[in-house]
Amino acid sequence: MNEGKRKRKLTLTKGAVRCLWRATIISIVAAALIGVGAPFTTSADSQRFVTVMTRNVDEGTDLDFILAATSFDELLAAVAETYQEVVASNIPERAAALAREIRDAQPDVVGLQEVTKWRTGPLGGPADDVAFDLLQSLLDELEGLGLHYEPVAVVEDFDFELPSALGFDVRRTDRDVLLARTDLKTSGFKLVNVQASVFDTKLEFDTFFGHIVVPAGWISADVKIRGKQFRLVTTHLDNLSPLVRFAQANELVQGPANTNSPVVLIGDFNSDAESGDPEQNGSYQLLRSSGFCDAWSKLHPSDPGFTWPLHDEDPFTPSSTPNQRIDLVLFRGLDRPLSADLIGNELSDLTASGLWPSDHAGLVVTLRLK
Repeated sequence: MNEGKRKRKLTLTKGAVRCLWRATIISIVAAALIGVGAPFTTSADSQRFVTVMTRNVDEGTDLDFILAATSFDELLAAVAETYQEVVASNIPERAAALAREIRDAQPDVVGLQEVTKWRTGPLGGPADDVAFDLLQSLLDELEGLGLHYEPVAVVEDFDFELPSALGFDVRRTDRDVLLARTDLKTSGFKLVNVQASVFDTKLEFDTFFGHIVVPAGWISADVKIRGKQFRLVTTHLDNLSPLVRFAQANELVQGPANTNSPVVLIGDFNSDAESGDPEQNGSYQLLRSSGFCDAWSKLHPSDPGFTWPLHDEDPFTPSSTPNQRIDLVLFRGLDRPLSADLIGNELSDLTASGLWPSDHAGLVVTLRLK
């Protein structure tokens, strides 16, 4: 989701959400990247290549109803309608489609955004009963396909709990996740120096009940492939404020991307690479001016490669024509990419019940290490 689509919502937030604010948690999950013999070949097995994927997996709603609420009664109805959207988005079915994408692309690492967990509980809380966990659903589907991926790190971003007209509380926890293969020999593929954090710069706004702070995060890891090393950073920049987004991009440049090693940045940057509007692409231009090349534009200079929106954010609306390229793979200090392909954006990618796997297209890029 991008700032352009949200301009209308910014005018609504001052009377918007009544949240039970939960402290932002950062959890780094140790991944046992122990080689047990690969069931299929990969770029990391043969030569010094790496295949990366970025995938906004779509939480199943865009919180429109909640952001538009101006009273407690409206809020109760809005939370109920939001939760019903999530149910209709069929997270388990979409997770199965996403797992098939990973099977077909065989990436070595995957950066995931909007990997939400939805929980319910009695009115007044706590909402501890897991209704939908997109990460666990995806991991279960990957295992069912005989694939070996585990979370290297998880960053928990905006976490809130709200009462609903359905007679129970609903809790939403937004997460960014870095997955990596665990079935490769560590001599050929290894992740070290894993770090995860939320940005110092956060979106903040006032509501009728108080002040809201919305964090966003990043994960980095040093990837070693047969004696060569680069730093991978995955992120999901703010989708509402161009200024917040620009500051977060600058934190990437000054923080995890500030290294003498080659760097690969992947994620949903919410900054339109094809736009000429500084508000729409300022963060993208900052990253480009910091020495990063754009894998898609390097290989497809005449193709805009739009990644968003594939549909209008909720499962009840028809599909739309993508008009922005916000899901990106950027690199510095590496050779020209060998391939860059969009995934999940064709009618043949629809699930059995006719749902898109996500409202974003994904991007898979193979790079050669120097």
